[in-house]
Amino acid sequence: MIDLDGRVAIVTGAGNGIGRAIALRLAAHGAAVVVNDIDHVRAETVAAEIAEIGAAAATAIGSVDVATATDAIVATAETAFGGLDILVNNAGLTRDAVIHRMTDPQWSSVVDVVLRGSFFMCRSAARLLRPTTAGHNRKIVNVASIAGIYGAAATVNYSAAKAGVIGLTKSLAREWAPAQVNVNAVAPGLVTNTRLAEAMPEGLLDRMVALTPIGRGGLPEDVAAVVAFLASSDADYITGQVIELHGGLELIPST
Repeated sequence: MIDLDGRVAIVTGAGNGIGRAIALRLAAHGAAVVVNDIDHVRAETVAAEIAEIGAAAATAIGSVDVATATDAIVATAETAFGGLDILVNNAGLTRDAVIHRMTDPQWSSVVDVVLRGSFFMCRSAARLLRPTTAGHNRKIVNVASIAGIYGAAATVNYSAAKAGVIGLTKSLAREWAPAQVNVNAVAPGLVTNTRLAEAMPEGLLDRMVALTPIGRGGLPEDVAAVVAFLASSDADYITGQVIELHGGLELIPST
């Protein structure tokens, strides 16, 4: 049984989809959760869902691609719950286009939120995560993607940003291991019931499900379960790893 009693977590982009599932799963295991999103209504809705299961939640509204916002998100954890033990960098977005038609804003908006946002959050959280006085390992779990491992057509911005998140994960795992901070990543493949899946071209979702050996698309809860394990003491000897979650689908088909 995963036990996160007494632990404080931040989940970015937690207003829906994978982020919401992660926030609820960590709370169900006993963590107090700071719910971050750029949409205050979504964030407050998830915080209320956490309260309904008897766990503690606070909201922190802001975009992770702004350094002052990530400082404020971390400060919310300290003010509301006294510290920070778990950081889940989940915030992201897509702006798909083939490279010769991709605009500068399409490139920058994705890279800024996905990669720069993860960097800003880790840097802002350093003062709370790195001190070794907690008596237990602290955890960072970055949400990458199999697109960052295998690539995907018409998503060079997203694939490059997620590949960068994987590099950040492996480098920071080495850098912060002496401080008893485990840094890992999960790399989902097709996850249904998300805005990303809903935005796919007509027919692509069904084709990807058909190609998945396990016979179904992933669910946000599938990702949340692995994140909760990596955030727990059961994963204290795991760091610098990227866990692929794709039901056997190792290559995204071209569109």
